[in-house]
Amino acid sequence: MRVIKRFVIVCLLLFALTPVFAQDSAFEAATCPFDIPAGQTVECGYLTVPEDHSQPDGATLRLAVAIFRSPNPDKASDPIVYLEGGPGGDALETVPLLFNLRFAPLLENRDLIMFDQRGTGFSEPSLACPEYTELTFEYLDDYLTPEESASLASEALMQCRERLANEGVNFAVFNSAASAADLDALRQALGYKQWNLWGVSYGTRLALTAMRDFPEGIRSVVLDSAYPLESNLYASIAANGARAIEALFTGCAADPACNAAYPDLEDALSELVGQLNDTPVTLSITNPLNGQRYDALITGDALVGFVFQSLYVSDVIPLLPQIIFDGLEGNFDSLGQLLGAFLSNSDFVSIGMQLAVQCNDEVGFSSEAELSAALEDFPELRNFLISTPTLGPGIVALCESWGGGETKALENEPVSSDIPTLVLAGEYDPITPPTWSQQVAGALENAYYVEFRGQGHGPSLQNSCARAVMQEFFDDPANTPEAACIADMTAPPFAVPESQSSEVALVPFTNDTFGITGVVPEGWSEVGPGVYRRGNSALDGVLLLQQASPSGGADALLELVTHQLGLDAAPDSVGEREANGLTWALYELEVQGIVVDMALAEQDGMGYIVLMQYPPDEREALYTSVFLAAVDALQPA
Repeated sequence: MRVIKRFVIVCLLLFALTPVFAQDSAFEAATCPFDIPAGQTVECGYLTVPEDHSQPDGATLRLAVAIFRSPNPDKASDPIVYLEGGPGGDALETVPLLFNLRFAPLLENRDLIMFDQRGTGFSEPSLACPEYTELTFEYLDDYLTPEESASLASEALMQCRERLANEGVNFAVFNSAASAADLDALRQALGYKQWNLWGVSYGTRLALTAMRDFPEGIRSVVLDSAYPLESNLYASIAANGARAIEALFTGCAADPACNAAYPDLEDALSELVGQLNDTPVTLSITNPLNGQRYDALITGDALVGFVFQSLYVSDVIPLLPQIIFDGLEGNFDSLGQLLGAFLSNSDFVSIGMQLAVQCNDEVGFSSEAELSAALEDFPELRNFLISTPTLGPGIVALCESWGGGETKALENEPVSSDIPTLVLAGEYDPITPPTWSQQVAGALENAYYVEFRGQGHGPSLQNSCARAVMQEFFDDPANTPEAACIADMTAPPFAVPESQSSEVALVPFTNDTFGITGVVPEGWSEVGPGVYRRGNSALDGVLLLQQASPSGGADALLELVTHQLGLDAAPDSVGEREANGLTWALYELEVQGIVVDMALAEQDGMGYIVLMQYPPDEREALYTSVFLAAVDALQPA
C-alpha cells in the first residue's frame, strides 16, 4: 500500500550538524543515520522497547527516531508524529529525498517526529528482504506466466523468512498492536503529555489502533487514505483497483481536451493490453537512485499493474491517457521512465515486516477460495494480482508458511473514538477508496471528512491544499477546517499534445535561508529550499538549484555534488564567468542521460552554487535564458 510519490534525479542536500539529546533511559541519543535536509534542525536517537510488551523484562528492539524542530519560537508544545504506510515502509531512509517537499511545511507551528516502525528502515532488527528485491531485478526481462512469477516470488520470500528466523526474529511480535504500544512508549520516553498523529495508508490503521489502545496521549489525528480494521483488504483489491481505473476513463471522457485527444480510452487500454500480451516489448529502464540500467519485458498484464500503480500518484494520473495512446503507436519512453522510478520503491520497503503484520492482523480473516472468487468479476486484473503473492490470493498460503502470532478478533472490528479526527481521501485512490475513509469517519464521534478531486493515494503527501487543511486542523481540531482551497480543486489536468514555448520570464527572489537574491523562472515551483521545478508534468526533469553554504566554500560544494551525483571523481571546470563581483567556475556534466550545468563561486568563506538539469534536447533553449541568467543575477542578499 506504499509507493514513493515523486522522484528527482538530481537534488543537492547540504549537510548540517546534528544536535542530539536524551530524555529517558529508554531513549538513546545518536547521530542521524541519514543526510540531513538543508535548513533543518534534527535530533535523532534510538528508542529501546520490549520485543513483547506483555514481557517488559524480556528481549528488546531498537527503533530509529528523528525529531525535526520547528523554527517558530512560539510553536505549540504538542508535536506531530508521522506514521508511515506499507506496512513495512521505511520512513527515515527517504528523508534526504523527500523531507523538504513533503514534510517541512508541517514545521510551521509544531515539531515533527518521524520514526521507523519495528522491523523497518534503520530500526533493529530490520525485516527487509533483499532476496525478494534481487529477484525482481533478476527476472525483469524474462517472460514468466503469472503462476511462475508467483512461485518464484514466494520462494524468495521464504528464503528471506528462513534467514530472519535463523537470526532470531520472532515474527509473532510484529503487528499493529505492538507498534501502537511502541508509539505510546516513545511519547512517554520523550516526555510529551499529548501529541498529534498523522497516518497515511497503513499508517491510518496504526493510528486507529493507537486511538483504541492508548487514547490518553493523543490530542488529534489525521487519517489520510484510511485502511479500516474491519475491511477485507485482499478481497477488495481487484474491486478497488477497477473502480479507480474506471474513474480514469470517466475523468478523461468528461474533459473535452482529453476526450478529443484520447477518445474511447477504455477500448484503447484494452487494445494495448491485448497487443502486449501477444507481443511483449523490452524497454531499457533506469533506477533513478543509482543510475543502474535494466532491460524490462512489458506484457499486457504488466501494463495493467503499471496503471494500477500509477493511480497512486497524483502527478502521474494526468499522463496515463497519453502513455496509453503513445503505446499504441509504439512509443514507450514515458512508460519506461516511470517504471524505473516505481522499481526504486523496493529499496524503501521492509517486505518481511509487511508480511508479518498482514499475516498477523489481516490475512487470518480470509480464505484463498474467497480471494480467488473476488477476482472473477475483474478478469483484467486477475493475472496481475495472481502473479504478485503479496497482493493476490497467494497471500493466504504464503502466510500459512510464514507463521506468526494468533490473529485476534479485535483486529477485525471498527474503531470508535471521540478524539478529534480529520479523515482525507483521494478521488482516484486505487487501494483505499474514498468509501473506506467515509466508513472510518462514520464510526468516529468527532470526525471531519474531506475528499480531494483529481488526487490519488495519500493526498497529504502530494498536495499543498491537503497539507493546508491538515495544518488548519492541527491548530484547531475542535472545529471543522474551512478548507477554502478545496473549492479550487479540479479534475486531473490531463496532458494533451501541445506546442511548448521556450520563452521563459524571470522574476526576482530572495532566499533568507541561504542569504541570497537572484532570479527564477516565473511559475516554477520551489520543491525544496532553493530548488525550483518547472513541473510541466511528473516526468519533467527540468530543475534549477540556487543555494549557498558557509562550510568549506566552493571546494566543499564541488565535493558534495560529486558525492550526490555518484561520480567517480570531481569534474573539471570548463570555463569561468564574472558577475556581481563573483567569479564562477562552470561545469558541464551528463548523469543518467540528463545534462547538468553547474556554476560554483566563493566569497568571504561562503560557497555559492547554481545547478540546472534538463534533457539534452532542451539545453540549447534553457542554458542561456535560464542557467546563465541565474548565474549572472545571483548575489549575497
